Amino acid sequence: MSADHNLSIFYQEVFGNNLKKVRNATLSVVVDNLNRFKSCGSQDKRYECIAKFCQNVLLNKILQSEQEIHLERSKLARSYGIVYIVVCACISENDSNEGVLTRDADVVVQSVISKDFYELRKSLHQEKVSVAGISTEAEKLNQLLRFGKLQYGTSYRQVGVLLHGPPGCGKSSLVKHIAQSCDAVVLNVESTDVLQSEVGSGVEALKRFFRRAVALSEEGSVILFLDELDTLCPHRDNSSLGSKQITSALIHELDSLHGKDIPGLLVLGATNVISSLDPSLRRPGRFDREVLINIPTKDQRLAILELFTNHVELDCAVQLCDIAMRTPGYVGADLRALCEEAESMTLKREGAVPNVKPTVKLEDFDHALHCVAPLMKRSSDCVIDLQPVNWEDIGGLEDVKHEIRQSIEWPLLYPDVLHRMDLTPTKGVLLFGPPGCCKTTLVKAAATSCHVTFLSLSGAQVFSPYVGESEKIVSEAFQKARALSPSILFFDEIETLVGKRSSEKNQSRVQERILATLLNEMDGVGIRLDKKTNASLNQDRGRSTVGVSGPQEMQKMDNRGVGCTSIVSECNSSLDLKGSQVMVIGATNRPDMLDPAILRPGRLDKHIHVPPPDAEARAAILKVYTSKMSTSDLDLHKMSLDTELYTGADLKNLCKEAGLFALREILARGDPGSPICVNSHHFARAKEIVKPSL
Repeated sequence: MSADHNLSIFYQEVFGNNLKKVRNATLSVVVDNLNRFKSCGSQDKRYECIAKFCQNVLLNKILQSEQEIHLERSKLARSYGIVYIVVCACISENDSNEGVLTRDADVVVQSVISKDFYELRKSLHQEKVSVAGISTEAEKLNQLLRFGKLQYGTSYRQVGVLLHGPPGCGKSSLVKHIAQSCDAVVLNVESTDVLQSEVGSGVEALKRFFRRAVALSEEGSVILFLDELDTLCPHRDNSSLGSKQITSALIHELDSLHGKDIPGLLVLGATNVISSLDPSLRRPGRFDREVLINIPTKDQRLAILELFTNHVELDCAVQLCDIAMRTPGYVGADLRALCEEAESMTLKREGAVPNVKPTVKLEDFDHALHCVAPLMKRSSDCVIDLQPVNWEDIGGLEDVKHEIRQSIEWPLLYPDVLHRMDLTPTKGVLLFGPPGCCKTTLVKAAATSCHVTFLSLSGAQVFSPYVGESEKIVSEAFQKARALSPSILFFDEIETLVGKRSSEKNQSRVQERILATLLNEMDGVGIRLDKKTNASLNQDRGRSTVGVSGPQEMQKMDNRGVGCTSIVSECNSSLDLKGSQVMVIGATNRPDMLDPAILRPGRLDKHIHVPPPDAEARAAILKVYTSKMSTSDLDLHKMSLDTELYTGADLKNLCKEAGLFALREILARGDPGSPICVNSHHFARAKEIVKPSL
């Protein structure tokens, strides 16, 4: 009696009569080294030889479709050089998907790949990567990979693509998503893998990565991803000897790819600071495609929020479009942290219930918005935490409020309507008036009602003892404002920054340099878009956020013998710097001290006078500040008539002093728990202390 017959009887006793012999088996084989099978001849002969090896290794074993068999412990498999066998399809005699493999089975090898390629592809596909908000960039890059070198192996001369943009915008996730959609593997090169202490070791490590990528490209599509490229190849003027060697080695490897027939290899680089990258890498033939992944717009933020909340239940009061409106400047990583924080608050309140989706409420998102600040705000000194101010909190000044809403709110909330009517939005607003008349509070109320980013700069923050530092602070403030648009950039006490220019020799030239920088930034002159995030291409008008450096930067790059192209057809058109939704607002008590250049049309062209409050406005202000007090026998109309020449700040201080007088009386009686009531005589005593400012 044969051994196969005995084994058949054993399987029938253990598994029953349902387990039959395998009739056909299709396998995918993973080997330790592909070179050891090249001596077998053509590909068909190699596959036939490997099929016999696999049949010997899997003889009398039970196979199932979509089964992965690990063979590290099999001495026979190791002698053949086989590491894994993946059963793609298995058909037994009773047409089931499992059975016992015998020598009568027809074994066909579908593919043979190396262990390195298999493990890279397996690790990439362990988690499905989804991207939202950058679908335009993903589609264009996907087309570039599909119709370029990866899919068809044409004579496309493009070698590398450079992704740049602020951190957290999804550059690395985009690479993984593209690799999964194109069935390519990603060979990730971290800076820590290359930057080493020994001289020359980093160059050798980089060369090993390229040799490995070239070898893997023979089996399938490979993306060599160089993350944080600016740390590997910084500008040579500010780099060490080791960084210069790595830059030269990378240039040599990229240039050598042109002379080789490698259709399945594409080099992708990513950087947050593209201006710090060595310019020699950005010429055609190296990283000749540049894709900008910018800070998401409102519609893109909505798509990202929908992606990160698809696994939870949202309360009916939660409107993601409102959350997207309240999160200007948030990148994808910030929005993910925001959703996770809101979900954690829900779990703390309700507890984790198995197989039940938590219901996230609006108060959870409100708490998360206070806990999670956008990355651009955390990395900026000029951004302040705006305390919400409502228009109802400001008494009187109805005409001024209406004018501010028309000048500030309309361009930020209704840019499409103004564009359709061919109306040029206001670029800058100047509020002037006596001190204490709530100019700053009016700006904060406008920022609160628009749900935009609020940035503030004063003379104390700008002036620096170091040469060029003040101009740098102003320039970076505009950079942040464009990146966080729609935004309001507020210059308090602007006369200290941009006072009138004088021909006196003993006058400090710092103020003149600050004025020149401010004028250039408002006019969009001298802006390097590779350094300053181009928010003008990233507005809610639906324009593409994929772009390259502007005409001025192209001219600078051409002077260095470097150029770059774009994957969009609009690369030759000038970029609309004035289209970015950045409103510049200045406040001053001395408009006569401002330089006339800052007041011309196109800059701070809208001038709004904030006058001292009249009697009606003073009554409204007193009503606001006494609304939370327990009062009696107060005649606000009479008090407004008696407080002529009082500003809003004076009236606020007057109410504060009156409340303190009432508190003193309660404490003098030794009964701090009794109700505190503010009367008219308290205001009369407070008026003796608080004098009008005007």
